[in-house]
Amino acid sequence: MEGLAQAGISVTQATVSRDLAAIGAVRSAEGYHLVELAPDTVSAPIDQQDKLRSVLNQHVISAQTAAALVVLRTAPGHADFVATELDSSRPKGMVGCIAGDDTIFIATKSNTSAGSLARAITSALEG
Repeated sequence: MEGLAQAGISVTQATVSRDLAAIGAVRSAEGYHLVELAPDTVSAPIDQQDKLRSVLNQHVISAQTAAALVVLRTAPGHADFVATELDSSRPKGMVGCIAGDDTIFIATKSNTSAGSLARAITSALEG
């Protein structure tokens, strides 16, 4: 980011992370890489719910409830990308979410909402 500052462009780590997530970059042990799409899907519009289902299926390891929270586990470095997709699509029952490196806490309005959301996410993981 020093090169950007020298060019007069001010950025923060949060801005860079959001921009990388927006273009589909995922962090791994080797650094960032783009999630590759099949050539016929690149120009086709993607339904937001289908995109979320695909992201959940590819990056989430488990989902479980903890009172009114849903706790998602991902591979290391994938939680931010998944949380960005959750924020974009706002699944039913989600109030908001916060991501660490490999864990996402999804806040819901009630234990019942958390259970319904966790079941929906688990269903996406299975199929």
